Formats: sequence, structure tokens, C-alpha cells
Amino acid sequence: MYYYKQYVNHMLRFYARYYDKNLESFKKSTDMKNWYAVKIVLDKLPEKDKNVIIEVYRRRDTLADNIYEVSKELGINQDVIWTMLNKVTKKIAQVRELI
Repeated sequence: MYYYKQYVNHMLRFYARYYDKNLESFKKSTDMKNWYAVKIVLDKLPEKDKNVIIEVYRRRDTLADNIYEVSKELGINQDVIWTMLNKVTKKIAQVRELI
């Protein structure tokens, strides 16, 4: 696993829980930067893909379990979701200058 994936997963979970917040509501500048990096990447995706990613990270189970459940509910192959997440994770890491 790349060193940045765990941190980006944390960023995505944070974003999924607070994506409808205003940037000024964050008390820590790191939270604001992380939230904004995720927003930049997700806003470039088709709405359907963005909603799938938010749904995966909004849930409170393990990432693998969340992907399994979302794939069942939405009728999307798990491999498609994993591929989407891997690409998004790398892009977010690049925007946040982790890689």
C-alpha cells in the first residue's frame, strides 16, 4: 500500500461526512486544505461517480465492507468501484502534494 493511501482515505471520510459544509466552518487549516483537495478532484467526476464515492466513505464500516454493500445496492461491480477509488486517491494525493 502506498504511504499516502491511508491519509487520503481519512480525507475522503472527512469530506463525505462534511461535504455540505462551508470552508469557513473548519477550525484547522489542515482540515480545510484536505477538504478542498478532495472537492477539487471529486467535482471533476461525473455526478454518478462522485455520489458512489461519497456513499462508500460516508458509511462507518471498513472500506472493503462499504464497497461490497454499495456495489450490491447500486448494482455496480466491486472492481469498478475499487478502480475508481484508486484513481481518485492518487489524484487527491497529487493535489494535496503528498506525492
